[in-house]
Parts: sequence; structure tokens; C-alpha cells
Amino acid sequence: MQSPENPLYPIEIDDYPKLFDYVLTADGLVFFQTLKRNYVLGKEMTLDEYNKLRLLYVYYATSNRNAKEVYVWQDICITLDDKGILEKDMFQSKEDLKNKLLIMENPNYQSGLYRKYTEYVKENMNH
Repeated sequence: MQSPENPLYPIEIDDYPKLFDYVLTADGLVFFQTLKRNYVLGKEMTLDEYNKLRLLYVYYATSNRNAKEVYVWQDICITLDDKGILEKDMFQSKEDLKNKLLIMENPNYQSGLYRKYTEYVKENMNH
């Protein structure tokens, strides 16, 4: 079961930095903080900006082993879905982040690790 300290259980918090294929660059961190601020202030954002906020937020939270920020990311995703702002054209948003050098390949990435979490969630939602 998900613990208050670990929103991505059964992944260990120390393994968070291995979860995703990309991490933020210094410029990406600045861009992320701008998107996050605009979101918190309720400013008008495009679907592409929401996509980028979702991507950058999870890269930021997991690379810093920050469980609290992972919860905030999950909450933002749920809130956006509830508002009808669904993930669409994520591939293009991610490509744009790569092309603008706002994210770079994660040298610690471990393929398949995130699937362990999603399979665990699916199994436990059916009980």
C-alpha cells in the first residue's frame, strides 16, 4: 500500500532518480519554476505548457528524491484531468523540451522501473 512517506511505493525513494529517462537541465529548472508559478497563480496556460509542467514536475521531484513534490505532481495531474485538461500530444511537448535543451538524458535511468510502480497500482486498485 502507498505510504505517506513514499508516493511511488514499491519503488524505494533512493531509486527515484532512476525512474525516468530525462532530467532537468539548469535552464529546464528555471523554465519549470516559471510554469509552476504560472499554474499556482492560475494564469492561462496552453495544453503544451500543461504537458511540460507534468513532465518537468515528475522529473524534478524524482531526481531530487522529494516525496512531497511527487504528491504535488500527482495532485496536479488529477486536478488537470478533473478540469478536462488531459494529456495530449505529450510526445511533441517532450521533443520540444529536448530540442530546447531544457531536459537531458538521465544517466541513472533504469528502464522498466516505473512499470513496477504502475503494475503495483493496477493490482491493488482491483482489490
